[in-house]
Amino acid sequence: MAIAKRPKRNPSDISEQRAEAFINGAGKVAVEEAAPPKKPTLIRIDPDMLERIDRAAKRLGISRAAFIVSSVARELERME
Repeated sequence: MAIAKRPKRNPSDISEQRAEAFINGAGKVAVEEAAPPKKPTLIRIDPDMLERIDRAAKRLGISRAAFIVSSVARELERME
């Protein structure tokens, strides 16, 4: 029987941020499932800003679309 090496575990802020993003979004799942289907939207974004969005989304472990939607939702809540 071969003995396999234990995988290296490197706890990082990224893991904690992903967990936090997951936990924060957990309460919204039931509401989103009951909501009507989402509509696709075409927007134009400056390439530099898009790179920043992609980096931020990657740090949080979410998709680009999820990052944009959550950012817009936060801003709309702040404005109301």
